[in-house]
Amino acid sequence: MKLSLSGNERAVLKALIQDGRASCTEIAKELGITSQAVGKIQDKLERLGVIKGYAALVDYEKLGIDVLAIAFFRFKSGSWTRLEKEDIMQRVKGPHLIRVYRLNEGEYTHIVVYGFRSIKELDNYVHLLQTERGHISELKKLYVLSAGSVLKDSPAELLLKVIDELDQEVLARPDKPKPMR
Repeated sequence: MKLSLSGNERAVLKALIQDGRASCTEIAKELGITSQAVGKIQDKLERLGVIKGYAALVDYEKLGIDVLAIAFFRFKSGSWTRLEKEDIMQRVKGPHLIRVYRLNEGEYTHIVVYGFRSIKELDNYVHLLQTERGHISELKKLYVLSAGSVLKDSPAELLLKVIDELDQEVLARPDKPKPMR
């Protein structure tokens, strides 16, 4: 389904991506439309499922989450297909799972991004995971990172670009680095 948005709908969506806490009045003032129009547009975007919710961007380290891990799993042949959808959704819940991706083909079937307070907590979790669920999946690779190594953790730039290009197809290209001084 190709999404079609008016100019005002695009502008409101972009304003909310840049600041999800912005009020209808603030956005209206910035865009030169009424706050009632902004509210109606916001409601429509939520109703359509374009806006799925609002969340605070939080600094992991300030909350004591010092370790991130990216795990590559291979579910054992047939184990994933035998699981019911409810069981699958239960398996991807849990406070330490930040993102879970399913792959359709290749050496790995799933990629999981985890967060932990310490290496000790990660080690314990991985040990229990392998002990309790080793019959279903195999941990193939695990990359451990410090939370401080995160250089970018937001899709905002991508979302703003895509909104600007909704009615056109523009091929992606890397940004040109600015000359160093």
